[in-house]
Amino acid sequence: MKKKSDILIKVLSLGVGLAVGIVLIAKVFFELSYDSFYKDIDRVYTINTWYSQNGDENDYGQVSGAVAVGFMEEVPGVEVGTRTTYVFNGDTYLDEAGHKLKATLVCADTCFFKVFDRPILAGDPVKALGKWGSVMVSRSFAEKLVDSSASPQNDNAVASPQNDNNVILSAAKDLSSVIGKQIANEDMPGLKLTIEGVFEDFPKNGSLSYDILLSMDTYGKQSTDNWLGNDRYKGYVKLMPGVDPNTLSDAIRKMQEAHQPVTEMESKGLRLTYFLKPFSKMHTSMPEVKSQVILLSIVAALLILISLLNYILIVISSMVKRSKEVGVRKCYGAESKHIYGMLSKEALLHIALSLALAAAIIFAGRSIIENLLGVPFQTLLVSRSIFAIGLVILFVLAISIVVPAELYQRIPVDAALKNYTENSRRWKLGLLGVQVLINVFLAVMMLIIGRQYQKVNHSHPGYDYENLFYINMFDGDRQAQVRAVETLRRLPEVSGVAASYNLPYEGSSGDNIYLPDDERELFNVADQYDCSEGFYDLMGIEFVDGRAPRDSTEMAVDEKFVAKMADFVDWSDGAVGKQVCITGHDHPIVLSNDMGVTPYTISGVYKSYLIGNLTRVDPRPSVLFRAEIGSMSSWMPHILFKVDPKALPKVQDALTQALEGREINIISYEEQMRAAYDDSKKMRNTMALGAVFSLLIALLGLIGFIKDESLRRSKEMAVRKINGATTRDILGVFAKDIMILSAVMAVIACIAAYFVAHKWLEQFAEKVSLNPLYFIGGAALVLLIVLGVVVLNCLRIARANPVESLKNE
Repeated sequence: MKKKSDILIKVLSLGVGLAVGIVLIAKVFFELSYDSFYKDIDRVYTINTWYSQNGDENDYGQVSGAVAVGFMEEVPGVEVGTRTTYVFNGDTYLDEAGHKLKATLVCADTCFFKVFDRPILAGDPVKALGKWGSVMVSRSFAEKLVDSSASPQNDNAVASPQNDNNVILSAAKDLSSVIGKQIANEDMPGLKLTIEGVFEDFPKNGSLSYDILLSMDTYGKQSTDNWLGNDRYKGYVKLMPGVDPNTLSDAIRKMQEAHQPVTEMESKGLRLTYFLKPFSKMHTSMPEVKSQVILLSIVAALLILISLLNYILIVISSMVKRSKEVGVRKCYGAESKHIYGMLSKEALLHIALSLALAAAIIFAGRSIIENLLGVPFQTLLVSRSIFAIGLVILFVLAISIVVPAELYQRIPVDAALKNYTENSRRWKLGLLGVQVLINVFLAVMMLIIGRQYQKVNHSHPGYDYENLFYINMFDGDRQAQVRAVETLRRLPEVSGVAASYNLPYEGSSGDNIYLPDDERELFNVADQYDCSEGFYDLMGIEFVDGRAPRDSTEMAVDEKFVAKMADFVDWSDGAVGKQVCITGHDHPIVLSNDMGVTPYTISGVYKSYLIGNLTRVDPRPSVLFRAEIGSMSSWMPHILFKVDPKALPKVQDALTQALEGREINIISYEEQMRAAYDDSKKMRNTMALGAVFSLLIALLGLIGFIKDESLRRSKEMAVRKINGATTRDILGVFAKDIMILSAVMAVIACIAAYFVAHKWLEQFAEKVSLNPLYFIGGAALVLLIVLGVVVLNCLRIARANPVESLKNE
């Protein structure tokens, strides 16, 4: 009979491995299933812009306002096209009673639901999205509106999306009450938006996640009908069945020639065209998603593999004990099918117990799972992930049946009845070696990922954001901005105050640079737009030449700007005092040249700083302009200040009094920077969790192996002790083979980890070097743990009385 301890180890190792493996598999297939729920998704494409400018090539995922409509009307093979664009900066909306609701809004046109089919619960989307000031809202947003009307204390209630048809029909009937109601963005409370329809929520595994769709007619025609510049729109098309997007280049060119000065642009060194990318691959083609899927797949596979190896290891260890039972069964006519049947029952019981344990672990750790993976576990259970999990469970079941059955069938009947003692030590050592390999691999990857997260989280972006905070004032109330700045400046705890259009970590839009007497557009820059006096000192941005701009006729540029200009002009005497023009800018001075644009004078050159973050670096040169706080000609919604975090309550109170009626939300710049690397943090924690569980499973197998070996070799050890062997000698006998094999496997694991880590690090602009210490440290950690377990478990047999061991023989 099997020992209860053997069953316990089997269930523990399989249960723990399956729990973590199932969660990771669900996450992987959740990511791979993105956008698969749309009808005809294989015919939906995003419109991307490709441009080449004086040797610089790049592609961009947005287009001008009229491009998507142009595709639909003028490119044969396009069935329908649509576009979206963000409008408001704030995400807080007010209902008719003044309750605040969080939501994401985009402008969309009447063809939106013809491309992205979602069930319509109320209203006509073509009429709703073709009417000025009208909106369609998601079901969950409509439910929040209903709840806020019925219960004023429940403003923040969020309903979970439902997909059942009966629920949808019921919701459509109940939510019709929101039709005709009005909402407004908190930053523009005077602009009332009327609800004309309700659509079913976008699933969590979708690239689009909007709560409110505002009619595109509400936006200005000068933007929506524009063919060049202002490329703020996401454009999408659905092709006709059987159309290859690669065959549309000539038609796209013809469309451009009809609406854009293509020849003139190309004569100035600028080539611009459009190409299509499959929408279904938009998410999975992102480098960070690819890396995440690969790493999580590896961890899941290794954990399930190590659990199976443990199961097989225990089976092999118990062969000596069960050989006589198998021999007797064969003598009474048992055939292969009977042995398979016996072991199938056992395996089914073990798998059932393991799955029950896995379910308990997942339930107990559901909050940890949501924190690590970003969504609740039940949300991960889409059809693809359920199917994959089912296949994995069937695979585990098949291996746990077939391998033991085949091993037992090979036991000769006569040998079994003569107390069969096959030495399966090589088998067991091999399985242990693979487990060590897996654990070393995971330990090394954990160290590298952890170090990379530490590096990006503490890297210096070229400016100082320690104790830096800001508030957003997107409503355009210049007087309120002035009051906020004056209030902050009066507080002795606040060490500096400034305002800006843009925050460096948010990235940047772009504009083109050209010279006053040259129509050629030379290169594109990351335009950071306006900032106020004191911005450079507050942010710790250093000037290497010149000074900060003093009025709206001047601009500051970074070192990369000067280096780039060297490709076109001779500025060997310095950039300060030189004049350049930039598209999208006209400062308030009488125009002085035939081109209708006044050049800006470069007042200073500052050290280049990071725009974006280390996973999404903007490599372009950057520029900054000067504006006055409260000026009607500038737009600087971010009010920045530095203060000791302990004084934040006092700052909050002062701003609340000065800006009566406003909700003051003070944001930590440092926390926003860290949030940009949340994916790296989650990956680090996931790898650490995987490594811990993997090591735990491997140690269970190692303990079982050593106990089995000590029993099998008890007579040998007794004879050695009688002949003068010390405890150290006995420990060496057990440890030598295990540690030699473990060292070899550790080297193989380090080689594999090197290539995987090198691939993963490609997504970062600034990355850690693959220092040999990471590999040595990971391997040493696992080997020391293995050695410790071996020594502790071998001490019992090493210190045992040899007489007792020989008496048992």
